Amino acid sequence: MSIEARALSISRLQRSSPAMSLLRSPLAPVVLAMVHEYFPQGTRQRPAAELYELLGADLRLLTGRYPDQFPLSRSAQQYCTDWVKAGWLIRHPGTAATGEMLEPTEETLSVLDTVSRWEEPRSVVTATRVESLTESLRTLARDVDPDTRSRVASLQAQRDGIDRQIERVEHGDYEVLGSAEVVERVTDILDQASAVPADFSRVSRDLEDLNRSLRRQLLDPEGSRGDVLDEIFDGVDLIGESEAGRSFNGFYSVLLDQERSAWIDRWIADILSRPQAKELPTATRTRLRHLFRSMEDAGAHVNRTMTSLARSLRNYVTSEEFAEDRRMVELLHEARTAAAEAVSGDGVDVRAYQRMQTPLVRIGMPITSVSALRLRNPGDETVQNAPTPVATPTVDADALLAAVRSSEIDLTELEADIRDVLGDSSTATVATVLHRHPASQGLASVVGLLHLAIRHGTAGEGTEQVTWDDERGNPRRATIPRWIFAAPETPEITETPVTTEEG
Repeated sequence: MSIEARALSISRLQRSSPAMSLLRSPLAPVVLAMVHEYFPQGTRQRPAAELYELLGADLRLLTGRYPDQFPLSRSAQQYCTDWVKAGWLIRHPGTAATGEMLEPTEETLSVLDTVSRWEEPRSVVTATRVESLTESLRTLARDVDPDTRSRVASLQAQRDGIDRQIERVEHGDYEVLGSAEVVERVTDILDQASAVPADFSRVSRDLEDLNRSLRRQLLDPEGSRGDVLDEIFDGVDLIGESEAGRSFNGFYSVLLDQERSAWIDRWIADILSRPQAKELPTATRTRLRHLFRSMEDAGAHVNRTMTSLARSLRNYVTSEEFAEDRRMVELLHEARTAAAEAVSGDGVDVRAYQRMQTPLVRIGMPITSVSALRLRNPGDETVQNAPTPVATPTVDADALLAAVRSSEIDLTELEADIRDVLGDSSTATVATVLHRHPASQGLASVVGLLHLAIRHGTAGEGTEQVTWDDERGNPRRATIPRWIFAAPETPEITETPVTTEEG
């Protein structure tokens, strides 16, 4: 490649690459520190709401301590939205419980790894690296050799070398690595594993791109829609059988091999227990101890993504959504065809993006007189009469029992709460139980406790205040008669929450 072509290629990359834009951004320290702190396993997703809360606190800290260096005037949510648009974060739809999920992109992880290398330079000119390359080349040369005799000769030479090593070890002729060599080799192992999170992120992105491509093929009336449909209905996992899917499945199956994992755990424990490993920094020991566990967690996330995409693709072709989308594509195709036929007869060449000289008039808008508009009167919202105090209503025991019979109250949970409080105290009241175990059913929990108190407790003197939250989360408060639960009289859990009816 000539200098001109190379320069133009790098210039294009500089304009379009999210990694290059991140390196140029004044917010790069904040973004990289955020990814390093909140995404230690690389591709592990986090709920967006959780990330906003954590990042917001850190942004306030940076702005308060370093206002000139980090003038961060926007909210954490606004920054994350900008970072998603810039290609530094990826937003995924989550569940109803988690909401939207966020994770760093492959480019962001690559930049973080590069900056980490700049911050702590690692030498690649090591004996371990040469031995690893030599062993990989020797194994590759043997595995691509089709000749049986040469392969057998290679294995025999390898066996003879192992026999000689065994003989030397039996005579005590071996050398134990020192602390410096152990640190060098552990650093080299962690350096080789540092690229795995970015690889996982790239695999996830390739799988999602493949999913979108397959959906486009399914909706293409002139493409290979029939072949794709036939393969899906025949049970072919198009996501898993893709190049990215097969590559990841091979890696993941080896990673989850139980025997291999057991040996790896034993090897790591043996390394860290040796005196030579005491020179390893604490952070390095932690990374080595959790190295394969972190890769298994990240790999499990990619595997769930691949499985979910394959399942959603099959569900899509059997749903009404696919039929509606296909019909919409057909209508758009017919509209484009009709438009082309309409202009072809007059010899007019009209492009889809050509600006039209004829103004478009909107139709269907009702035209009314300005006098028909009713102006807002701020005085309508003024309270004319002062609020009057409302007397606290009282409810007798019969009305309370009737409310219990017409409601579905989890009495089993309430009885367990009472026993838990009586485990630390000989007596308890309704307010005491609610103080330790807030009302999970709102007013229903208060009514249920009063029901149990009337049936199994004893009436006390005076009244007490109880609080709960209604279905909208607003705090509520009421004054009730004091009832006392005693340990010997606490009912055993023999009921299950049912809906009772009068009579």
